[in-house]
Amino acid sequence: MTRFRGLPVIAALFLVFAAAGCGGKSGGSSGSGSESTTSTTINGTQVDSHGTKDVSGETGKVEIEIDDNYFNPTILKGKPGQKVELELKNEGKTTHTFTISSQSVNKEIQPGDETETEVTFPQSGQLEFVCTFHQGLGMVGALESSASSSSSSSTTTSKY
Repeated sequence: MTRFRGLPVIAALFLVFAAAGCGGKSGGSSGSGSESTTSTTINGTQVDSHGTKDVSGETGKVEIEIDDNYFNPTILKGKPGQKVELELKNEGKTTHTFTISSQSVNKEIQPGDETETEVTFPQSGQLEFVCTFHQGLGMVGALESSASSSSSSSTTTSKY
């Protein structure tokens, strides 16, 4: 029986080394090779960016995916004064809003539901839209006029 006493210790060490070999590796060789997190500042709020879409030439509806704590795309770029019909799809697990106070837009969307609303791009700069329930968690996006300067928003990318 004494020769089996060391077996649990050997098995535990094997598991520790196997687990160490699986984690902690950055820039691995599988998949895309690297992952980056992009953040942007919208009206002084730092948010994770889930893309920018130029809709200045769009004639139909523009889809915004609403998920748990982000909008995709986060920034829509358009022409000054341009009106766009947005198709808002809540793909998250909680209720969200799409709110632009200055345009009296406040749509509450249940999980799995969708709705539409018309918005107007600002004459210059950015116009913020938010989820009123999760704005404090960074659920913020923007309509950005193509005539706006690059100083109204900044984007940084960091590799983790």
